[in-house]
Amino acid sequence: MVWSGGTDGILTPHATIFAKVADAGPPSDEPRLAVGYAMSDVILPEDIGRPAMVEKVAQGVRRAMAEAGIDDPADVHYVQTKTPLLVMETINDAKSRGHTVYTEDPLESMNVSNGTSALGIAVALGEIDMPTAEQIGHDLDLYSSVASCSSGVELDQAQTVVVGNAPGAGGRYRIGHDVMKDALDQEGVYRAIRSAGLDLPERAKPEDLDGRVVNVFVKCEADPTSRLRGRRQVSLDDSDVHHHRHIKGAVGGVVASAVDDAAVFVSVAALHQGPSGGGPVAAIVDVG
Repeated sequence: MVWSGGTDGILTPHATIFAKVADAGPPSDEPRLAVGYAMSDVILPEDIGRPAMVEKVAQGVRRAMAEAGIDDPADVHYVQTKTPLLVMETINDAKSRGHTVYTEDPLESMNVSNGTSALGIAVALGEIDMPTAEQIGHDLDLYSSVASCSSGVELDQAQTVVVGNAPGAGGRYRIGHDVMKDALDQEGVYRAIRSAGLDLPERAKPEDLDGRVVNVFVKCEADPTSRLRGRRQVSLDDSDVHHHRHIKGAVGGVVASAVDDAAVFVSVAALHQGPSGGGPVAAIVDVG
């Protein structure tokens, strides 16, 4: 189970469950939704934020692709990971063995772990070359367009779920993806839906979806420049409400408006996940 929640703003509490069922329909050559999962090798506290973690996550993604029966990285449209972050116990463990850690701030390590995991996904899928240690967390031009990464204290491996399309998978569903270039990029949602195989007009509206969108999965963050299409933003300066709450509620409203449904998945802390200030968006549609 990969559990990532939070329903800020108008987002509706819900769960998305992927299950293999016996009556998915006869297999065909048409690519249909396929899901694979895998665990990486153990990620040590000194690995977090460094190339060693990138490589371990990449290996886990390749295992999950094989489990899903997906050979071509282009057929992968969404990768969800859950990875360890740093806490005082693991920080002290690394020090006791003569190692340093990327940061001694557990909250900062969440963002770093997410971003490093995203780079591992990008490497596994051929989106980028192996990054240097200096690029991790700093070179925002490096990102995955399909990554949605979370981290927590409950595991010491990368838990990976790969969602894509594979011939012979059977069933009624397909997945596609694109990126939201910024928090207002509603067209990015419609591009992802088109990528999944639903034909939409150039200027799509919610009624054009005809109830065939199963769910939408989005990763986002407040633009680190504190600008949105030339306008000044203040969420990064708010000392009362964390900017994660601001951006999640705002992007949730944009996406829910696009698909006329507030039961969409929106996650924050999007370092190396989509373009800076934007983020990946994946859509699953019912193709009948």
